[in-house]
Amino acid sequence: MDADDGRAVAARVPRSRRKLEPRVRVLAVSDVSALALEGGAERVLWEASSRLAARGHDVRILSRAPADVPPRRLRRGRIDVVEFASSRRSLLGFLRGAVQEARRAAAPLLAETDVLHLHQPLSGYGVLTSARGRRLPSLYTFHSPAPLEYRSRRRMTAHHLGGAAGLAGTLTLWAIERACLRRATRIHVLSDFSAALLWKLYRIPAERLVKIPGGADLARFRPAGDRRHVRVELGLPLDRPLLFTVRNLEARMGLDTLLAAMAIIARRMPEAHLLIGGAGSLRPALEARVDALGLDKHVTFLGFVPDAELPRYYQAADLFVLPTRALEGFGLVTVEALACGTPVLGTRVGATPELLEPLDPSLVFGAADAETMAAELLAFLARQRRDPFGAAALRAACRRHAETRYGWEHAVSGLERTLGELVARGAPAGAGPVACEACGAPMPVSALLYDGRRYRRCASCRARRVATLPSDAELLREYEARYPRRFPPGLIEPPRREMMQSLLERAGRRAGGGRLLDVGCGGGHFMAAAVACGWRPIGTDLSREACTAARRTAGVPVTQADADALPFRTGALDAVALVNVLDHTTRPLAVVREAARVLRPGGLLIVRVPNGAFHAAWAGLLGRLGPLVRWRGWDAYPILHVFAFGPAALRRLVERGGFEVLETTNSALASPAPGPARTALAALARAAVRRLTRGAAALVAAVSGGRWLAGPSIEVYARRRDEARR
Repeated sequence: MDADDGRAVAARVPRSRRKLEPRVRVLAVSDVSALALEGGAERVLWEASSRLAARGHDVRILSRAPADVPPRRLRRGRIDVVEFASSRRSLLGFLRGAVQEARRAAAPLLAETDVLHLHQPLSGYGVLTSARGRRLPSLYTFHSPAPLEYRSRRRMTAHHLGGAAGLAGTLTLWAIERACLRRATRIHVLSDFSAALLWKLYRIPAERLVKIPGGADLARFRPAGDRRHVRVELGLPLDRPLLFTVRNLEARMGLDTLLAAMAIIARRMPEAHLLIGGAGSLRPALEARVDALGLDKHVTFLGFVPDAELPRYYQAADLFVLPTRALEGFGLVTVEALACGTPVLGTRVGATPELLEPLDPSLVFGAADAETMAAELLAFLARQRRDPFGAAALRAACRRHAETRYGWEHAVSGLERTLGELVARGAPAGAGPVACEACGAPMPVSALLYDGRRYRRCASCRARRVATLPSDAELLREYEARYPRRFPPGLIEPPRREMMQSLLERAGRRAGGGRLLDVGCGGGHFMAAAVACGWRPIGTDLSREACTAARRTAGVPVTQADADALPFRTGALDAVALVNVLDHTTRPLAVVREAARVLRPGGLLIVRVPNGAFHAAWAGLLGRLGPLVRWRGWDAYPILHVFAFGPAALRRLVERGGFEVLETTNSALASPAPGPARTALAALARAAVRRLTRGAAALVAAVSGGRWLAGPSIEVYARRRDEARR
């Protein structure tokens, strides 16, 4: 969640230097060169391998030779590097040659290998399908999806084809990468964004993933003692605001949008200057764009920036800009810039928000269009000029952020531990027995996968929960950062307002007003409606932003608190509402018992949750319908959170928590759609689906006399039992 949302198991990375793991013989296999460090993938390959070797492990690298360079075999530092060639005469020949040549070149190396560290699919598949390679444990580092990378470069080179041939190439790469991922023992992701891609494209569950973010060389990438001196050495102007970006000059990098933003900036801040580092097929087109916009005095193309020179350009810049429009799997340049103390403004694409929002949410552009980017860049530069002390403080915070989260030593410690566990064939954590919160029965792991997470299922009451629970810190980050963005607390859709009114009407039949606590009050809309129905509400929420919005909306007391540690006296309240709360918490039984504590004897409990039985069935079906369904998010529309309770499980949970259940019923359909309807016809279709779902659920309930609840959500109304009866 946010930086750690539970999709992947985070590697246990210690913060202090520890005893070396037992020596392991590692063969790193890659489709990019370990001898020509021209991009992020090459640098990750070399940094990970060389630092493992520095810790005493025997590391060798098998990598593809650069174009037009004969394969070499040489020693670089502590590492033997072996290259293989592949034909580049045609796309098919290139794909087939990379797989076959990697398999052939790996054969004499595998006899002295304990574990494979694979970095890309073609060479990885070649090694994994060899007689010896398929028997070795393996870790696959997923940098970026090969088929989407290929598609993003269509018609940019002779091998990145468009039309039917390009589609065939994309599908071939998808099949090869899928086969490679399925054969790998574990998969290493650098971000939660990458974990989500693996689920959407390949249905890889989180239990097979280990998340270890990439890193920066903190000794090389560090703040300059004198930034003016660095500018003098590089021949850069001393008195102009400098923006810097370094990218492969490709369409998905969004540099055309950045140039359009610079055209706006140049009119309002003529002294601003943009440096663009990197090479690529789009350079002529981008240079022509600069000329057309009249930016020749405001934009400089640096060409390829050698790795040794990169730190000085980061240090010299006032700001690093990341205008990516697709596939930012991690963002090595982002953490390198931060390590140099240079703030980064980036688009809300890929892993960029994961890296920047914990530092400062304002470092993520509100939108990826030129107008928004220009406005926010101008505002940033104006703040720096107006408040030099604040600018210095932000640069120091950037460095601290990189040091605490993204140093290579932290990353390599995680890799070292993971590779050691693979060699020892260690079992993943969290596979032991778990008791059901609702009924106490065992809750074994089930076959259900939803959004990449595997679920446990109680054989007795059929409650479900994620196999690996998020930590309290992860939940807090979710509701402080991500949740308010997805569901702004100040906004409410009409169906949700109707659902809340229905809840209050049902509650009013059982209680005549009084002091009502809304746990997880969000934007305060339920409390505002409760005031109109004669209640005296108060609220709690985990999110500070939600608490602020709720006070503004309802005009009642609201406090920030955990649902299982409420800051109220025992027996002080007449009613407690848990609306869409029990499925989000990791301790639902403790939450229900806490609600019983603060209620007076006979006090009313109002509970609403998604119907786990309904949603689990749909999630299981839709998740298997292929990558197109998952990519469009259609499999995510069924609602499964941390817990999923059906009617029977919810009743047992409430009774176990100290309540007498009065009624269990279907709830009004109020879940938000997966996205805005693109056409009037789509909006009508959604409305029709809502009406049909509501009608079908009502029919099933009527025919069964209320015993079968098939609606998307369910409600329970219960009274707190007297102490003597409890």
